[in-house]
Amino acid sequence: MDLLPSDNQRQIVDTIKDFLVNEAPVDRLREFGAIGNPDAKLWPQLGELGFFTLGLPEDNGGVGLGAAEEMLVFQQFGYHLVSPAVFGLVLGSRLAAFAGKEDLRDQLLSGTVRVGLANHRGDAGEARDYHLFESGKADWILVMNEEHAALHSRADFIDIKRVSSTDSVLELERATLGNAKPRAKIIKNIDNLHSRALMLLGAYGVGISEGARDMAVEYAKIREQFGKPIGYFQAIKHICADMAIRSEAALCQASFAALVMDEGSPDTDFHAVASKIVATEAAVKNAADNIQVHGAFGFTAEANAHHYLKRAHVIDMLWGALREQKKRILTFPTPA
Repeated sequence: MDLLPSDNQRQIVDTIKDFLVNEAPVDRLREFGAIGNPDAKLWPQLGELGFFTLGLPEDNGGVGLGAAEEMLVFQQFGYHLVSPAVFGLVLGSRLAAFAGKEDLRDQLLSGTVRVGLANHRGDAGEARDYHLFESGKADWILVMNEEHAALHSRADFIDIKRVSSTDSVLELERATLGNAKPRAKIIKNIDNLHSRALMLLGAYGVGISEGARDMAVEYAKIREQFGKPIGYFQAIKHICADMAIRSEAALCQASFAALVMDEGSPDTDFHAVASKIVATEAAVKNAADNIQVHGAFGFTAEANAHHYLKRAHVIDMLWGALREQKKRILTFPTPA
């Protein structure tokens, strides 16, 4: 299996990378400085460019590519710390398409409406208590577990309470889902949206790990001690080398998970979970090492280093934290 991107895939990556470099530099998170980030302004532009439709079949209103192309785009979303609300739009539009809700699908693909994310609090069994991410101004909220996924109106949630988030630029609320019926709903047999979400979280985590790695390497080139750049010293070299290895391992697993998903393999769930595990661990460790390379400056708000670490912890929690995913992967048969 070839894990290297094709020429067409490289063009997709170059296009989204150029867009995000100009429209979503990581500096924006420091400059914005308040709870609630400015990324919603990007949704109509991303919709117009077709990045929300890449993985949708053509007969469902999409471009007709696959999970591999989506994985590469979400890698760039992670690198630039794009709001996790982008998961709501991409996964929500897919859900609406497979549920036969074409009007809702088209609204989401246009990027003119917002979709928040609901994440189970505590036991994800029959509990109806959730953390809501980026849902304050959302029209719809994506609710998902291993067996089904649904889009609910924000009005379907009760007892909504604003709480502080580890990642201070993200809106976070606690709420309880009422008894209202969802606007759209699908089960796993129709489309395995949960595994796709974990695979894309893995890709996003790869981007975080790479962003932290590159930030550390660039700082090591310009920060001097004893008359030399700190990258000259073996201790810093080893940290940066470890960061590079983690990022590469995470990228390989995310790429493999996407290709397996496109093939419809019975091992899809295993590799999607593995992708989230490997990438999340790489993101958290690289983000922490990035702060270490920056030294005392890395702990300040003036540095961007803290944004990578905070966002890495957020993606750890989404749709099953590392501990839960590691327990789950042990329940799968040994992959072929």
